[in-house]
Amino acid sequence: MPKVTVTVAHDQPIEAVVKKVTPAIEKTVNDFQGHDLSLDWQTDHADFKFKSLGFTIKGDITVEPSSVTVNLELPFAAIIYKDKAEKGITKSVTDALSR
Repeated sequence: MPKVTVTVAHDQPIEAVVKKVTPAIEKTVNDFQGHDLSLDWQTDHADFKFKSLGFTIKGDITVEPSSVTVNLELPFAAIIYKDKAEKGITKSVTDALSR
């Protein structure tokens, strides 16, 4: 499966980053016409999945002391959305962390 990995640097407490990244992921899912988002946080790590355009998309988020990384697994049939997904996640997470 094609993977998208986005890492964004930050200088904030992990708890603050988690609070900011959660709505950023929700926004990104909505931007891609996604629905049925399941997001399961375990302190500084979350697994998520959602449906979009007939595909089930899975991923995870890891918040480290100086960066947050979002990994996304796209089905092969959705490879045409890989660059768009990477740009969308980068923008949403970067915007959220700048607030």
